[in-house]
Amino acid sequence: MLAIMSKSLPQTSSQQLFHSSSKGDIDLLEQMQERIVKLQQSLELESTLRRISETVRDSLDEAHILKTAVQELALELEVDCCASLDQNLEIDQQFPTGKDSQFCFKASSSQEKITLFACPIANGDEQLGTLWVTQEMSRTLAAPEIYLVQQVAKQCAIAIHHSRLYQAAQKQIEELKHLNEVKDDFLNRVTHDLRAPLSNMSLAIEMLEHQLTASRSYCGHISQQNSACSKTLTYLKILQTDCQREITLVDDLLDLQRLESDKQPLNLPDEIDLRDWLIDLIQSFEERIQQRQLALDIHIASNIPTLLSDSTSLHRVLSELLHNACKYTPPHETISLNVLSNSEHIQIQVSNSGVEIPAEELPRIFDKFYRIPGSDLWKQGGTGLGLALVREMITHLGGSIQAESESGQTCFAIQLPLKRAA
Repeated sequence: MLAIMSKSLPQTSSQQLFHSSSKGDIDLLEQMQERIVKLQQSLELESTLRRISETVRDSLDEAHILKTAVQELALELEVDCCASLDQNLEIDQQFPTGKDSQFCFKASSSQEKITLFACPIANGDEQLGTLWVTQEMSRTLAAPEIYLVQQVAKQCAIAIHHSRLYQAAQKQIEELKHLNEVKDDFLNRVTHDLRAPLSNMSLAIEMLEHQLTASRSYCGHISQQNSACSKTLTYLKILQTDCQREITLVDDLLDLQRLESDKQPLNLPDEIDLRDWLIDLIQSFEERIQQRQLALDIHIASNIPTLLSDSTSLHRVLSELLHNACKYTPPHETISLNVLSNSEHIQIQVSNSGVEIPAEELPRIFDKFYRIPGSDLWKQGGTGLGLALVREMITHLGGSIQAESESGQTCFAIQLPLKRAA
């Protein structure tokens, strides 16, 4: 009995096991092949998405962004594809705003049925447009394809948003540039218009002073005792001082406008022996330094070479820096002038002790019309143009200027090339 069973059972069981095993292997192989195909498709879609994203992000042109996205999607999905930033109300009413929608309809020119997939191009709550995918009714978009369209629409939205921000920034820049040009033109015309009458006033003041001096010489000691004559001379001096101040302001504005617009011509370079040249410059400040009870410390390195530069502009720059040092240095403090050099540059440092510029104010001291709040303790006045003009002149000479202020000392360091560039 057992032998018979051992003969009959193994034959049937082996057949079933063989068929079952074969079928299982085939199913497993088909599943593996199906997964491999899906994986390849996913990789291709990810590669396409990466390529489209990089392309649209590199552009700031909305038309180019949409054109690139449409062409790449049409090639990848083998469908008709288009995008629009214009709102088509007739179609938009067919699906919810801001959501993906897929529906079918008959073409007006034929009985052909078409499937339409609409994906909004939106940046947050801002609806920018719609990305459309059309195909025959028999074919529908698979989930990975829908995902690709959605991601491309998102990338388009980001790129378009950046493009519009850039265009808005460019528009603002152009408007600011235009306003700056209008401002410069206004200042230029006003300063030119002021220059002529101020020059006439200065000439008239000089003539009055000459006549008054001649009258006093003619009248002799009588005029010396005449209080009215003395008052007239005092008033005339005030008028002359204020008129000259206004002329200087107008000249500074004109020079600054020419320098900023690059219309200031470069003078022929002079050979400047800084040791003798600086001594002559400082002599004009010695009386004022003594009056304000200040000390002057001058150090010029022994190996200073000859400087090729515009002596007139450099004289004006250093005069302005020394004028400011005299103006803001407290009594019994020191003004220092140091000159150093290397193989290519000369550095001139003008510093003063007993005064310090707040760190938050340093970045603005070269701005036009800017004056440090509370710095003019002696109410000496000023326009805030001096340092702005200094910076522009130094740049015009091919050099640079830096300001440092710490430990109760302020230093302006000028660096100039030994030979001015053409």
